[in-house]
Amino acid sequence: MGSLILKRVFQVAVCCTLLSCGGGGTDATSSNSELMSTDSSPPSITLLGDASISVERGLAYSDRGASSDTGESVTVDASLVDTSVVGTYTVTFNAVDAAGNQAAEVTRTVNVIDTIAPVISLIGDAEVSITRGSPFTDQGATSDTGETVILDASSVDTSTVGRYIATYNAADSSGNEAVEVIRSINVQPAVLSVFQDGNIGESWNPVFNAFDQANNWQTCSDDGGASCPSISWQMAADSERGDILEIRHGPSGDMAGFFLKTDTPLDMSDYAGGKLKFDIKVVSGDADITMKVDCVFPCTSGDHRIGRSGVGEWETIEVGVNSLVGNERLDLTRIDTGIVIWATNTQDTTFLLDNVYWEESSTGASTETGLPSPILSWENPNLGGAFSDESYPGYSLVWSDEFSGTELNEVDWNYEIGTGSNGWGNNELQYYQRENTSLRDGLLIIEAREENVFGSQYTSSRITTQNKKSFRYGRIDIRAATPYGQGLWPALWMMGESFSSVGWPKSGEIDIMEMTGGSGGESIVVGTAHWNRGGAAAAYSPTNNAPYNGGPTNEYRLPGGESLAASFHVFSLVWSRDSIKWLIDGFQFNEMTIDNSADLSPFRSDFFFIINVAVGGNFPGAPDQTTQFPQRLLVDYIRVFEAQ
Repeated sequence: MGSLILKRVFQVAVCCTLLSCGGGGTDATSSNSELMSTDSSPPSITLLGDASISVERGLAYSDRGASSDTGESVTVDASLVDTSVVGTYTVTFNAVDAAGNQAAEVTRTVNVIDTIAPVISLIGDAEVSITRGSPFTDQGATSDTGETVILDASSVDTSTVGRYIATYNAADSSGNEAVEVIRSINVQPAVLSVFQDGNIGESWNPVFNAFDQANNWQTCSDDGGASCPSISWQMAADSERGDILEIRHGPSGDMAGFFLKTDTPLDMSDYAGGKLKFDIKVVSGDADITMKVDCVFPCTSGDHRIGRSGVGEWETIEVGVNSLVGNERLDLTRIDTGIVIWATNTQDTTFLLDNVYWEESSTGASTETGLPSPILSWENPNLGGAFSDESYPGYSLVWSDEFSGTELNEVDWNYEIGTGSNGWGNNELQYYQRENTSLRDGLLIIEAREENVFGSQYTSSRITTQNKKSFRYGRIDIRAATPYGQGLWPALWMMGESFSSVGWPKSGEIDIMEMTGGSGGESIVVGTAHWNRGGAAAAYSPTNNAPYNGGPTNEYRLPGGESLAASFHVFSLVWSRDSIKWLIDGFQFNEMTIDNSADLSPFRSDFFFIINVAVGGNFPGAPDQTTQFPQRLLVDYIRVFEAQ
């Protein structure tokens, strides 16, 4: 009975299952809804990338996003992020699944930061030049972020020549400081252009001029040789420089020079201590060049021989303005020529000229000459300087003294002692004594001293070869360096052997070298002759017809105003029956013709040598507080050559 009941129950259950047991479709759907309502697990959000990131101000923000564990889409909200403003911002992430389950919100922190410094850019060049005394006007600078750029030019001193630095700085609102930027300001000496870039400087007449011996030294213009037969000039083109001047000396040998002038004299006092500069190139002919500056005739600097310059290539020449003034003949307050220039030997020479200008001193106007200090203590004076040849074609050496011993050779030389008659005829102040002559290191030394001997305030020495060595004609070379200072008067000279019987000036006198110290005289060598003419003393001085170094002239001025004390020079005499020629370092600066007149007959007789240093006298004047003692004339050698 029990088994039957169980079976029946099973049948009913199966039947209910197959027939849905009276429930139909509605009952089934309800069952499914009930089942779905049981999903209550929300999605889980995972960030892609770091939860906290930094973004540089001004850059675009792009979020990396996030994912959900159920694959649901994740909503990103970055609307609060403003990358233009430094700060901390939050990005939110959300998701909802199909069951409506809301994910827990996830956030990312975005830090907008500012670590980039501004970048400064200069307006204009990083290096500028201005003339001393001109104002400095800065062109400024900018920053890439628009920040204000701060300029510091406090160190710039436009009144003083030099190189100065202006600095530029900037910082943004975040405190980022820019890398400092600098501009170099070169304060340069003021210049006055004479001729540059093919143009005459505005301070000068807008025409080129010259003077010419062939037309009696008159000013002339370049008119094809009509008024200036000895010199011509033209603008020429240089492949590197552009327009330059080409100056030609003809074959005549007449003295002629090119110049630039103003009708209104200029006050050039500000250029004291400065330089006159020019570029020169000798194309053909003799490369020896001479220049000068004038200050309303007859005011002049005198001739400055530049020497053998610019042969075949451009060379910049600098002449100290104070050396132009050194002889106290140039007045800087009334300069009327910017430059006068010519080929020294005035014949068959072509040279080019460019960039002629005056430049003030970097330290301002100064009247210091820059001449060397005197020799005050003995150190073998290796002064350098010129040497002469040891032999000459057509000549033979007949006598020399190299002063190589320890004492003066009295077989050839005499000492003259005392004050002479009326200060040796010149009101000289020294007492001559043998103690002031010595030989040392291959040099003859004649020393001038400030000391009281027999009533004279100064002592010195004078030696001669009278009655021992005398010569007539030939070539004489004497290598020497002079003393230095106001009132000093060294001389290398000759007197006719007839002096003891006929006296001076009938004996004749040949001055190979004289120099007077002070007032710029240390740069000038004098070479001349004296004789009796009609019962009166005569001197050969053709300076009225020719300026310094232009020849002939009895004075020669060292280039640039260099002192004769600064180095050794060779003073030479070339003497024949018909003429006497004076030379320094091989350059002839004077020549005297010996005609057949009775007055000049002494110059066809024997002469002896005299070497001395006088102190004071008619020629140099007395020493002053600037003169330092002792002072020395140094003679390396004396050599006599006769024609074969």
